[in-house]
Amino acid sequence: MAEDRPKSARRRVSPPEKGWTLGAGGLPHAFWAVMGALLVALAALVLILGYTVYGILVLVLAAAAAVNLFGKPG
Repeated sequence: MAEDRPKSARRRVSPPEKGWTLGAGGLPHAFWAVMGALLVALAALVLILGYTVYGILVLVLAAAAAVNLFGKPG
């Protein structure tokens, strides 16, 4: 039964030509700015409480948000 269908009816499987609709490049600059500010505030709080390694880890995440904020054109 599956052989009765024409082969042209199959869907083409290929990556999108214009890129993905969402991802680091699809989110607005305001999102990354707010995310970075929240992560820096959280890192300061965690460092004040004495959790040094966790605070450094959150600062690394804030740096990743800053890369998405300042590293893309637009």
